Order: sequence, then structure tokens, then C-alpha cells
Amino acid sequence: MRSARSKGLKVSIGLAVTASFLWLLMRGIDLDALGQAFAALSVPFVLLGLVFLTAGYAVRIVRWWCMLRVLEPNLSFRVCVWPFLTSIAVNNVLPFRAGDALRVLGFRRQLQSPALRVLGTLVIERVLDLVVLAGFFFLGLLGLPDGVFRRKFVVAVTWLAGLGIAAILALMLILPLIERFWFRLSEHRFFAGQNWAEAVGRHGAHLIEVLGLVRSAPRLLALIGLSVVAWTCEGAVFVSVAVAVHADAAPMGPWFSLATGTIATLIPSSPGYIGTFDYFAAQGIEAYGTPPEVAATFALTVHAVLWTPLTGSGLLYLLLHGVRLRSIYEKKRSVPLARFLLNFMGKVAEALQRIRRDF
Repeated sequence: MRSARSKGLKVSIGLAVTASFLWLLMRGIDLDALGQAFAALSVPFVLLGLVFLTAGYAVRIVRWWCMLRVLEPNLSFRVCVWPFLTSIAVNNVLPFRAGDALRVLGFRRQLQSPALRVLGTLVIERVLDLVVLAGFFFLGLLGLPDGVFRRKFVVAVTWLAGLGIAAILALMLILPLIERFWFRLSEHRFFAGQNWAEAVGRHGAHLIEVLGLVRSAPRLLALIGLSVVAWTCEGAVFVSVAVAVHADAAPMGPWFSLATGTIATLIPSSPGYIGTFDYFAAQGIEAYGTPPEVAATFALTVHAVLWTPLTGSGLLYLLLHGVRLRSIYEKKRSVPLARFLLNFMGKVAEALQRIRRDF
């Protein structure tokens, strides 16, 4: 009951955040001018954006495949396509990052990989994406006068970029120390008394081995390169839509919007990042001189281009393969690893108290 109430509260807060940012986006907008901007939309350039979107996600899947293939050499690229796309689709329609849970827990047999290994690849993906997006953000910021863009947002991105770089350096330099600490922790009598020692050690090993991929400089550079290519393709989607809506912006405007809109999806909101993405994507291109009505048209169109094909194709795959969306949350409870993690987190406080006394 408490869990259901907590989830309901989180959903309500997310919807409130979405409504607030949609209001900010539309506040002061001339609806007639907005309608004219949509009427003048150039469909061929929107279709060109879909081509770049396809290319970008193909590169993302290649990046994910490269990580998984290091530890499972026989894994084919084709096997990785639909787990990736369906996770994006489910994230777009369900709350609580259900798509990530589906990718980690729902395709383990297909991917020939334990859940914590898949989770580790998601961690690496997010860190690399954050660092690359921060790079686009600061490049865009260089083209703007001081004070044009929100200082709080700039400070937040600076911290996020620093944390991303620190995470990469930590994985490169101190992962062996983390590994030793983890295995020492797994042997503690608290876990032994719960018959969890073997599970904690095994699952920790799966996570650590995949995080160790970034300790290889050539492999890390390759993953960074693929990340840059993927986000460049997605930036080309923004450029195509900017041309389609006749946005009067400097060339860097759509690229800055890519960074501001995408980084803003870290703000908790409704599924699909409705409101948060749109408002900050519009703010990004508006900072480069685009009128508010055209900026809003641009942001809403980009969002539709990014959301519709990925969500449609992913959900179609789930429906054709008999996967019910309602079962995704049930998966998290039914998988032994998930059950173990839930029990583990429920006793973290007790474990920390005992470990503090013994160490």
C-alpha cells in the first residue's frame, strides 16, 4: 500500500512538473503565429531528420553491442537491436525508467548476459552521453553573450560534466580498489548469515567486469568516438527541423538546443520527458535569436520526430511478440536478482551499522 502510494505521488509530481514546463513554454505565445509556423513546416526536411535519427540510433546500438561483445564474443548485432529500441519505447510511455528495467531484466537470455552486466553497460552509456552533451552545451555557450542563458542551468551542467568526467577517471584508476572492497564486503558475516555472500560477490563481479571496459584507453576512445557520432546524428535531426520550421537562428542554435533539451530530461517529469525537453529545447534555440513562436514549433516538432518512430516501432515489437506492458513491473518482482536486490536494499541500514562496528 505504501509503495503504491509512493509511486502515485511520484507520478503526480512528474505530471505537475510537465504541466509547469508546458505552461512556461506556451506563456506569452501568440497562438496565431504558432499556427502559422506549423502551417509553414517543410515536410521533406522533417523526413530528412528521420534519416539522421535512424543513423544515430544505429550507432548507439553499435556502441552497446561493442560493450556486450567484449564479454560475450558470439553475440550478434541483430540480437541487440530490439532490446535497445523497446527500452526506449517503454521509457517513453511508462514512468520509473521501466524501459531500463526491461532492458536489464527482460532480455538477459537473448543477450546471453547477466542482468548486472547489462546494467553496467547502461551506466557507461549514460556517463558517456552526459559528457558528450556537456561538450555540445559549452561549445554553444561560447557563442552567446554572458547572461543570455540561465546561470542555474549552466552551473548544473558544469557539475554534471564534472561528475561524468570524475566517474570515468574513477573507473580507470580505482576500479581495482572498488573490486577488492566489494569482495571483502561480500564476505562479511552479515551477508554470510543471510546466505547472500555468494550472490553479492557474483553479481558484483558481473557489474565490475563490464565497468572495467573503460580501463582500456583504446576501447574508451572508441566508445567516446561512437558517442560523438551518435549525438552528431541526433544534432543533425535538430538542424533538419530548424530548417523545416524556418528558424532564424545562428548555425550553432540547433546544436545548443540539442544539449539544453536533452540534458533537461534529467529533470523528473512525465514519461517521454514532455514539458521539460520542450521548454529547454525552445530556450536553447531562442537564445540564438529564434522568435518564441518558431522556437516552440521547433521544440514540439523535434520532440515528435524523436518520440513517434522510436516509440511506435518499439511498442509494435512488444505487441507482435506477445509482451504485455503491464508485465514489465511484474518482471522486476519475479526475477530472482531483482527480488534479491529489493531485499538487500531493505536491509542496507542494518548492514551499514554492523559493518561500521566491525571495521
